Amino acid sequence: MTDIGMILQKLGGTLVGEVVPKLEGDYAGGQAGMVGMMAIMAGEAWDGAADRLYREVEGMRALLAAGGVDIKTQPDSFKLFDLTALRNTLADELIELQTRLETSDDEAAKALNTQIWGFFLAGAAERMPNPPQFEEEAG
Repeated sequence: MTDIGMILQKLGGTLVGEVVPKLEGDYAGGQAGMVGMMAIMAGEAWDGAADRLYREVEGMRALLAAGGVDIKTQPDSFKLFDLTALRNTLADELIELQTRLETSDDEAAKALNTQIWGFFLAGAAERMPNPPQFEEEAG
């Protein structure tokens, strides 16, 4: 886990585990709990963001190549901003390809169209935050 991810998760864990119980029944307790959970989820998302973006870029490249689109663009760096920009550019290209494939009666085009839809569905599911897991209190 990166330092930022660890910091966010520790901060969130402290808020949820130590601060919220002391504010129980108070509006501030609910707010601290929400901020804590958001920090935990943000830490998890931060930790896997570059890996997810890299895999999305490579997956889009493969699908575009299968559709006859040759994309040679490389990210300027592996910073999240640059990977996101490249992913967005490739997504636009992939959506354009998918739109063309939807009107084709060719079986190979239909199969690639199905793969593209599956790719986008899997990517959306992967970006969904996981709710934090908390230990149940004894007793």
